[in-house]
Amino acid sequence: MPLFLLLAGLFLSAGAAHSEPGRAGEIFASLRAAVAQVRVIDTASGDKAAIGSGFQVAADGLIVTNFHVVSEAAHEPRRYRLEYLSDTGTPVPLQLIDVDVVHDLALLRAATPLAAVVPIAQEPLSHGERIFSMGNPLDLAMTIIEGTYNGFVEGARYRKILFSGSLNPGMSGGPALNEHGELVGINVARGGEQISFLVPGNYLEALRVRALDPARAAS
Repeated sequence: MPLFLLLAGLFLSAGAAHSEPGRAGEIFASLRAAVAQVRVIDTASGDKAAIGSGFQVAADGLIVTNFHVVSEAAHEPRRYRLEYLSDTGTPVPLQLIDVDVVHDLALLRAATPLAAVVPIAQEPLSHGERIFSMGNPLDLAMTIIEGTYNGFVEGARYRKILFSGSLNPGMSGGPALNEHGELVGINVARGGEQISFLVPGNYLEALRVRALDPARAAS
């Protein structure tokens, strides 16, 4: 094949691949309505005392975030109130249902549910698989970032997933998803440049069972 035809074919192939929507974009589009900014509001001043992210795991308005995002409201409920910010910019009240302080998780109930639900993955990840993390960094806008799964942090007292991606303040409590858009972890902390940590999704399921079905949790 003549060289110019080979180069033309490579160029067209690269251009076609570039024009196709990436997996991150597809996941963002399908789950954007299930993820929101979570706010802790000082009831006296109306100021934001803390912000983070959260996501809906049941159509009745059950939302998950990190405990550290809502800890002020948990400790001083008369001083602070909880809300999420809707797509239209409207604040929607949230009620604190239960917490798992050890694994940094909190369950909230929204007065008005979000429009979508994040499904929970049933299959474990393999080392090196892609993960997509969603959240609202630095109060800027909802974003999605891509990284890889690197197993659990060795020597950690409590299990955490090592994620090669950059989580920033405000993304805490957002979902970390596999390539099928299913929950595998919850954003929790940044460890350094391109090093972050996730709470494994199985701890969320245990908290949800305890909060919504105490009899089953006790059995």
